[in-house]
Amino acid sequence: MAEKAIRWGIVATGWIAAKFAEACAHESKRTGKSVLAAVASRSAEKAAAFAGQWGIPKAYGSYEALFDDPGIDAVYVATPHNLHPELSIAAIRAGKAVLCEKPVSIHAAELYPVIEAARECKTFYMEAMWMRFNPSVRKAMDWIASGRIGTPSFIRADFFLNAPYDPHSRYFDPVLGGGALLDVGIYPVTFACMAAGNRAPDLVDSTLVRLPNGVDLQDRIRFEWTGSLVADLSSAINLPGIEVFRSAAVAGSRGAITLPFFWMAQEATLVDGEGAIVESFEAPFDCNGYEYEIREVEDCLGQGLIESPVQTWADSIMVMELLDGIRQNSTNQDGRAK
Repeated sequence: MAEKAIRWGIVATGWIAAKFAEACAHESKRTGKSVLAAVASRSAEKAAAFAGQWGIPKAYGSYEALFDDPGIDAVYVATPHNLHPELSIAAIRAGKAVLCEKPVSIHAAELYPVIEAARECKTFYMEAMWMRFNPSVRKAMDWIASGRIGTPSFIRADFFLNAPYDPHSRYFDPVLGGGALLDVGIYPVTFACMAAGNRAPDLVDSTLVRLPNGVDLQDRIRFEWTGSLVADLSSAINLPGIEVFRSAAVAGSRGAITLPFFWMAQEATLVDGEGAIVESFEAPFDCNGYEYEIREVEDCLGQGLIESPVQTWADSIMVMELLDGIRQNSTNQDGRAK
């Protein structure tokens, strides 16, 4: 694959699939290392419409037909969460490299066989946690790792959005993996683990506000690591998504880092202990931010890797196990749909 373009197939035709198509089309023009080759949907009409919109040469009315296409090298799985493990395994066993949208499963137990299939088939598999490849986030992590803020002691990250209530939508349907934690809470959890050196916390305490069907509307989470590092994290799908509730910060013994809209940050700021700016980093997206995960797949496949060193299988397992534990062991409060 290193000597030719990666021929991508997109699995599903929703909003996030369109974002990926936009980024892939951009990368195709930029370097030619990736090209849009096919799209699949359970609806042949939707697949054809999506293909026409993005200039994709092939459209399939089933996912299996795309996996069977020998002209596809890699697939991007963009379906609702509940289908991610099944489709990832099918694509892997068909010999396709897989980039699977987050979360890669609803429960960690569903992820283990996906990893095992990738290992057995020696086929590339990666979670599309686009935040990990974001240049501003990576700069922030470099500042932490190089000691620019001293010893980290406090992490804060919040992600609120205000989704209109629809019991059949992916936000509120438990069958589709609905809820704040899986959809947006995964970002604060992942950010905190990254800032802690890609380590799971030693102590987790959480409170979830749940609907009667078990779907969580709001999450309040506290992580603690041995050595006096603490994280306060929150997420919601029914509260105003204003900037103060969509930012992240890391404080240490010598300074702090702030990232507005941290999961899609285009800037990061380093300040000293008095709050004075020491360094500002700006990295506007080349396209829409999804291009960075595409470039990671290109790099990994070019090197013959089956696992990304940036978003490892262990990283995905760690976060899914944490999300399982939060849902199983949290204090629960009753929520009401709007």
